[in-house]
Amino acid sequence: MHARVIALGQAAAGDDGVALVILERLRECGVPESVELVHAADDLALVPLLETPVPVVIVDAVLHSPRGQVLVLTPEELARRGLRPLSTHGVGVCHAIELARTLAPERGAPSIRIVAVTISRPRRYTQRLSPAVAAAVPVAVERLLRLLGGCA
Repeated sequence: MHARVIALGQAAAGDDGVALVILERLRECGVPESVELVHAADDLALVPLLETPVPVVIVDAVLHSPRGQVLVLTPEELARRGLRPLSTHGVGVCHAIELARTLAPERGAPSIRIVAVTISRPRRYTQRLSPAVAAAVPVAVERLLRLLGGCA
């Protein structure tokens, strides 16, 4: 394995499910077998997934305007910019990464990047993406494929 892509989010939360749509598009594109595609329902599930000898790309939605922007960030840039990924357990992506680095510093991913799509507060119990966020999916896929090209 040369890279792990982890999509965060819930399918029944509107735009918060954008990472799952992106993950499905990556599967359809046929990423190399050396790239592992994983879904994590919440931020706490990230902790064991970050124990890997390969680079990790986390795909997530972040609350920010305007909707539908695609950002490629390090965890430090995410925290510094004050962007807020949604969290169902109050942990958050940055805290999960920090926890993983604290618990297993010698077994953690050598690099972590975050591909984030900006969203408004999602509506619950809908699996549809808003038009602006749906339009961001191909852009995010293209940026992910470029990132993965550097990992292969």
